[in-house]
Amino acid sequence: MLPALALGAEPMEPDVMNSPPRPRSERLFSTAVMGRILFLGGIQALGVCAVFFWHIHASGIPYADFTKDNPVYREAITMVQAGIVVSQFFNALAVRTDRQSVFRIGLLTNPWLLVAGCFGIGLMAAISYAPPLQAVFRTAPLTPADWAVLAALGALLLAAEEFRKWALRHRRTSRREEGG
Repeated sequence: MLPALALGAEPMEPDVMNSPPRPRSERLFSTAVMGRILFLGGIQALGVCAVFFWHIHASGIPYADFTKDNPVYREAITMVQAGIVVSQFFNALAVRTDRQSVFRIGLLTNPWLLVAGCFGIGLMAAISYAPPLQAVFRTAPLTPADWAVLAALGALLLAAEEFRKWALRHRRTSRREEGG
């Protein structure tokens, strides 16, 4: 919720006035918007599933011994929960612009988004490490290596969206050169 509010305070892209207005008949959830949601959501879903199975595999226990009573179960579930939180933060950074690279406008130019993202990650860390919250949410503490894997998942999501935007800009530039 907080990252969504922070994205609402995001300044418009510098070149937004160079684009023609959207047609009145175009819906808010256009094909392009839905494609972007499915693209980023698919990466996130595959990523957290991969993290889940990676954690089980890395623990060395046979899948047959993987039950709710096994501590690895709680660790793997915590990895998924934290993976969603971390990747959503990177997703929020990635969707700040439609076409421009987020690195061009600056990663640190929306302090509210950074505060909201850090709050979410901090809350997830509390759920992971504080015994009273562990009891409520049935979580387990994550290792620094676990957090590194989750950060890599988030970076992959950001890189994929940056590549998509680059391809979109490149395609528009090619069309302009061909047409004019």
